[in-house]
Amino acid sequence: SLIHAATRRVVITMPYLVPDEALLQALQTAVLRGTDVTLVVPLQMDQILVHLAQRSYYDELLSSGVRICRYGRRFLHAKHVTIDDQIAWIGSSNLDVRSFALNAEIVVLFYDAIVCASLAREQARYLRDGQMLDPAGWSQRPAVVKVAENLARLLSPLL
Repeated sequence: SLIHAATRRVVITMPYLVPDEALLQALQTAVLRGTDVTLVVPLQMDQILVHLAQRSYYDELLSSGVRICRYGRRFLHAKHVTIDDQIAWIGSSNLDVRSFALNAEIVVLFYDAIVCASLAREQARYLRDGQMLDPAGWSQRPAVVKVAENLARLLSPLL
């Protein structure tokens, strides 16, 4: 609901992002409303199936106007979201079915511009030091990689 309510900017920093249909729709409709939506995800992988499943959503997200930055200086394990520079979401939860339904994850919501400004500085560093995905270049990855990603996506409800 926070993403649906966003009007200016959504920045999601997340190591494991395997969106369900509701989250995917929220991200895509936010862009259609004119909201700048940026995902910061890790370049490195430590969970191969989750990483491949996550990557399987990038074409859809990029084609709808979501910007994706892959951060690779160190393994990215930060889990936070800022909405319109006014609301911050920080916690242990990933944006995946396992975190939502199975794990005992915890999240803190801050309705505080100062907290958001602090997170925005970190997000700016990730964007500065990361690699923005180019939709045209991303679509040119090898067919065998796309097949692996889509096979992993089939398992995403279990990941």
